[in-house]
Parts: sequence; C-alpha cells; structure tokens
Amino acid sequence: MRKIVVHMQSTLDNRIANAQGAFWEPFPWGEPEVAYVNQFFRTADTWALSRVMYDAIVPWWDGVATGQLPPDAPEITPAFAEFAQLQRRMTKVVFSNAMQSGDGRIVIRGDLAGQLAKLKQQDGDDIILSCGPATLGPIASTPGLVDEYLIAVHPAVITAGPRMFDRLSRGLALELVHAEVFDAGSVVLQYRAIPD
Repeated sequence: MRKIVVHMQSTLDNRIANAQGAFWEPFPWGEPEVAYVNQFFRTADTWALSRVMYDAIVPWWDGVATGQLPPDAPEITPAFAEFAQLQRRMTKVVFSNAMQSGDGRIVIRGDLAGQLAKLKQQDGDDIILSCGPATLGPIASTPGLVDEYLIAVHPAVITAGPRMFDRLSRGLALELVHAEVFDAGSVVLQYRAIPD
C-alpha cells in the first residue's frame, strides 16, 4: 500500500511561515539539504498540497524545470535541477474550493481525509503531503492516514506565523526513524506514525 508522508519546513518553534506567509531569513536550505530530501520524492508519484502551498511552490519549480527561471532563483545546482524534474513529473492533488482541475492537477474539496484515504488505497507510489495547519490538523488527526512525517527544522525562532500542528484534534505518537543534520544548521527529522 502507498504511504502518505507529510513534508514540511519548520522553525525550531514549529512555525511553517512568518506572519506574512513567507519563509524566515536566514533560510539555510541548499544543495546537501535538497539532495537529501530528493530521495523521498523519488519514491513518490503524487504530491498533495493545499492551494496556498501549490501556488507558492509548483509554478516556481515548474519554471526551474522548464528553464524559465523565476527572477528570484538562485544558482540552479544539480540537486535543485533534480528536484524540479521530480516534482514536475508528479501528479499534483490540490485542496481548493475555488481552483479547477487541469494543467496536471487534480482538485479535491470536502472530506479531504476521506478522499486521501481512497487515494492511498489506489495503486501507485508514495504520496507527499504539504499543507498548512487548517488542512493538516484534520488529516493528521485521522487514525492511520498519515504514515510518516519528514520535517525540516531550521535554526530560527520567529514570533508570529502559523504553527504546523495548531489544528490537531488528538495527540500523535511518533517513532524517530532518522535524523539528518546539516552543516548550515538545519535538521531533517523522519518520524513514523505509531498506529493506535
């Protein structure tokens, strides 16, 4: 069966963005970090994202993949180029009440946890899940739905912004699978969800 793997970037105090909805500075995320995370994207064929995450991530990386670099793009290293191609080949599932399906994306609305459970039962590779707390809370609170968490923790603490697990309705028991520490200061933590 496919796994659902939550992948998020976070500050040390568990915030996924600042009050303006952007990443914090400094944001130490370069070649070794991207190369490490790429191994998880290689084993997935679907990326489920909230509309906000989709709009912020996919067009930017599609530009890198097609050689139409966004104005704010850094030097495109081999790991960045690989990530761009990996994400481009993935089916995108977007959670949105307004967006329509098309352009390589499937849009779902309503009972997101139920629809993800059905998607998980289908043939295919793993599903990466990236979304804010309003969406993640109900999904992560559904017993047995999320299998793993791949959380990149950055060496920053910020005073405002959404926290990753703000909307949980029940606690989560997790088992540490691996912790990868990077010289720039980030740590990528891989946790397995312990079944109830």
